Amino acid sequence: MKKTNLIIYGATGSIGKSVLSIVRSNREKFNVQGITCNNNYKKLIKIAKEFDVKKLGINKQIKCTVNDINKYTVYEDIDSFSKIYDSKTDVIIFAISGLAGLDLFHKLCKSGKKIGMANKECIISIGKNFRKEAKKSGCTIVPLDSEHNSIFHLLNNDYGVFESITITASGGPFRKLPLRSFNNISIKQATSHPIWKMGKKISIDSATMVNKALEIIEAKYLFDLEDDQIDAIIHPQAIVHSMVNYKNGITTALLNKPDMRIPISSLFFKFNGYLNQTKQLNLLEYSKLEFYPINTSRYPAIKLGKEVMKMGGLAPNAFNYLNEILVKNFLNGTIKFTDIVRLNEINLEEIFNKNSNIMKPKLNDIKNINYWIDNNISFG
Repeated sequence: MKKTNLIIYGATGSIGKSVLSIVRSNREKFNVQGITCNNNYKKLIKIAKEFDVKKLGINKQIKCTVNDINKYTVYEDIDSFSKIYDSKTDVIIFAISGLAGLDLFHKLCKSGKKIGMANKECIISIGKNFRKEAKKSGCTIVPLDSEHNSIFHLLNNDYGVFESITITASGGPFRKLPLRSFNNISIKQATSHPIWKMGKKISIDSATMVNKALEIIEAKYLFDLEDDQIDAIIHPQAIVHSMVNYKNGITTALLNKPDMRIPISSLFFKFNGYLNQTKQLNLLEYSKLEFYPINTSRYPAIKLGKEVMKMGGLAPNAFNYLNEILVKNFLNGTIKFTDIVRLNEINLEEIFNKNSNIMKPKLNDIKNINYWIDNNISFG
């Protein structure tokens, strides 16, 4: 039986860990051709030894202290990562966070490969252009976020034309915190998600609900939706991940326990083909599945994200890029938690007072606006 040749961009993060868990349980079905990291090269070497990987990518140029690094073909910055995949590659996992991999993702869209996409920022920045490039090359993009992955599968069912899509949000750690306490939220509080164990940046995005605002925009571009066809609600149990609503009153939903191995496994196996280590979902264990509207006083990012989605063009990229900068500043202690969304809105207005909103941006347009933001962002 032919093995699936696999590349994992971002192998040392949480998505990479889930992918490798699947590979570890099905070694006879996979050949890991290449893996990359940002700077955690020691963990990368450990993975390479376990899975007999020959090609390694390390984004940040650092002095490796591992004795046997010379056993591998090493690509030393993200600009050379496109050399890791080749004609024999079957599936590429794209789990590089943020906009660092924007150029690489653009190249991958032209590769004709099957891509498991775990980076919403690149999709949001490029907008509809990525779909055009992917279609032209025959590239299949499968979203790995639980919400978008569930939509992907629900829309593969031939139920006719749907009316709208609803994605869910857990509500993060501050769903019940009194609003008067928001000004005093600490970094530790903001990075303590009640369900998912994630990195600091994504945990903060979940706490502000910027992550869900970005997912709403991502869904628009992934599934070619109108602005009024996508919305989100709060569902604290995180069992229902998305719902597709039809004009005849029927709604279909996908349910599973929070476990990233489930959406990732859909890249390789049919639903009955992957033996998961988690127990089958038993709804009797969940006596109450709750759903609530999103209060935009508590989560102003949702309102701002919808306005940005309607603006289109460069606006979604600017919204996301500003968020990356502002979250770094919160982690550095220079702004408050509540400043993350507040300053994003202020800066967005200033950006498009001074710059045109190019509706079909190219990579250079995205880089130019990000450069302008770097040099003009206000923290006041």
